[in-house]
Amino acid sequence: MQKTALLSLVFGVISLFLSLYGIFFGIIGFVLALHIIRKSEQKRKSEKGMAIGGLATSVIGAGYQIVAILILVLTA
Repeated sequence: MQKTALLSLVFGVISLFLSLYGIFFGIIGFVLALHIIRKSEQKRKSEKGMAIGGLATSVIGAGYQIVAILILVLTA
């Protein structure tokens, strides 16, 4: 499970920097983070922390990409 939490964090960070594919990485990181948060026990706080970080970066990255695409479409 810790690998999945780390993977969600990595996908979230990748979604911040990729232009068009950031949305897809953000969605994958979001789904993985939600899965880990729901399945984690209270004993594994580091795992839950990585999942929360993955959730936050995924939402920010995907949201940023959606706003950027909307601006490009509306100004064209």
